[in-house]
Amino acid sequence: MTSRRTAHTQLAPGPSAPAAARAFLTETCTRWHAEDFVTDAALVVSELITNAVRHAGTEMRLELELDDGMLTVRVHDRSPGLPRLIPPSERVFGGQGLAIVVQLAQAWGVAVEDGGGKAVWCRLGPRAAVPAGAGTQASPWKGEQDVWSA
Repeated sequence: MTSRRTAHTQLAPGPSAPAAARAFLTETCTRWHAEDFVTDAALVVSELITNAVRHAGTEMRLELELDDGMLTVRVHDRSPGLPRLIPPSERVFGGQGLAIVVQLAQAWGVAVEDGGGKAVWCRLGPRAAVPAGAGTQASPWKGEQDVWSA
């Protein structure tokens, strides 16, 4: 049985936020001896943070949780707007963020938070252990409901 580990960081909205988030992810996974997650999680973190910078424009909180061999990534922002998975036929430059998350995550969703804002989350297995796009929509946080997921 693995012990549950958590880490978080605050990020200001801006062009350096995705790189800072990837560095935090890599450092945290290395400290936890969970390097098998870094490749896919770095892509997911980049996309979720970029979406928050682009669409919310508020401070963000990136949370990582390693529990039972799964890594959960959660990005909080203060915007009430919910993300939308854009159909491939409607994508122009950009618009790939949630599609990448859907392909790499085993599960993902959005939770509306008390006091405004939301958290977009996803759960990843180690690269070799979880087939891409094998998603379900069960929230890993007790007391939260998924309000939107594909």
